[in-house]
Amino acid sequence: MVRTTLAAVALCALAAGCGGDSGTQSGTGGSGPSGSASGPGKPGRYSALPEPCGSVSESTLQRLLPDAAPEVYRGTPTETYDSGRRSGCTWQGTDPESGNTLRLTVDFERVISYDPQVSDDDQAELDFAARATEAGLPSPDAPEDPDAPGSPDAPQDGDDTGDDTGDGDAGGEADSDDTESGTDAGAATGTDSDGNPVPRDIGIGHDAYLDDRLSTTTTGAHRDVTVAFRSANVIATVHYTEITTRTGAPPESGPLQDGAQRVGRHLAGGFDD
Repeated sequence: MVRTTLAAVALCALAAGCGGDSGTQSGTGGSGPSGSASGPGKPGRYSALPEPCGSVSESTLQRLLPDAAPEVYRGTPTETYDSGRRSGCTWQGTDPESGNTLRLTVDFERVISYDPQVSDDDQAELDFAARATEAGLPSPDAPEDPDAPGSPDAPQDGDDTGDDTGDGDAGGEADSDDTESGTDAGAATGTDSDGNPVPRDIGIGHDAYLDDRLSTTTTGAHRDVTVAFRSANVIATVHYTEITTRTGAPPESGPLQDGAQRVGRHLAGGFDD
């Protein structure tokens, strides 16, 4: 008799409507996530990341880090906790003419949404917009000057006017950049009234921007050009940096912007937009 009673109690506890309001257990009732009628956000387009140290062609590396030792072109992987979510690689050499340090870094981040109502791609778009705002780009809601550098209506040197195609995965390497039209894709064009570079939108991937920052000290100068772009749920960032220990001769902006954009377009070619 006792065993029968205990069994009945156990079955009652497992039953969805035993001794309670079955309406609050319905899949269409309630106010929390369990009662939502809509399903979870759509998974991201890409489920893996490119192999970072193999993502940049050797011809591009030789152009940006000329006359470097063979081991330099192999790159140094970035240590991450989860290479499926975040990966990167760094190459560093010395300019044979100036003696300045040259450094190229690429970083990939695969965005995953933890909001069941937001897809991975939409979350990546939100994250990228926040980064662009932090870099100094105007908010998308701000009035737009059609003649301002970076405006969709303003001409940009080296804009990508062709369709980007890939082989379906975020891991394929793009065709050699030697096949690109022109040799100086994306020359420096965005400056403020004092002639200093300003962050601007560029036509790579679904969203992209370029940021050029110069830091000077009493012992030299450091210029870092960042090109960041988003393809679906993956955000890629390129840093091309030149460091000099000479005062009064800061690194030029143009070659660094050209190089960073070249790498950015090369990486974007590995994604099938």
